[in-house]
Amino acid sequence: MLRTLPLSKYCEISGESQKAIERRIERGYWVQGKQFFTVAHVRERWVDLEGVEAWVRAGGSMAQS
Repeated sequence: MLRTLPLSKYCEISGESQKAIERRIERGYWVQGKQFFTVAHVRERWVDLEGVEAWVRAGGSMAQS
């Protein structure tokens, strides 16, 4: 099973918009290396499903970051 997905695929599956995810990243709710990754020479961010699940289970707080 995949642990990471490109942001566009994550949005397709979850129903969330890319803009909503970008806001979470800008506000510090999602942290690089925990909920998302950037890959060299790839424009699209990748979402860590386990990191996002942990964030959700923590109530979406920054404490999980």
